[in-house]
Amino acid sequence: MLLLVPPSVIEQIKLQLKKLIPVHKVADFKRNDPNILFKELALFKVVSSKKNREKAQKVCKKYNSFILDKSKNSFVIQVTALRREIDKLIETLSPLGLVSTSRTGAVAMTRGAEIFK
Repeated sequence: MLLLVPPSVIEQIKLQLKKLIPVHKVADFKRNDPNILFKELALFKVVSSKKNREKAQKVCKKYNSFILDKSKNSFVIQVTALRREIDKLIETLSPLGLVSTSRTGAVAMTRGAEIFK
């Protein structure tokens, strides 16, 4: 679903975000701009049987994940990926014992040496 937001609303959002601490810069990056990199960080906790934990870890390897914590019955994994990839991973991990998710939301940066002002 494409949501069109008037430029005046975008400007008001930017002004409000600049008031927050510790926001240092606010930029209006377009999702389809090839010069912008978008990523999201997510932490997942899986609590399940050994068999399901092994399946879950195997799935997570495809996403260049890092295991941050591991116990006898659970593990916490960190994934940095595009939003749609994280959504797909949540869908895949849910039947394998996913009990908790924490996400940053999208972060972005320009490609190359260009710096946004």
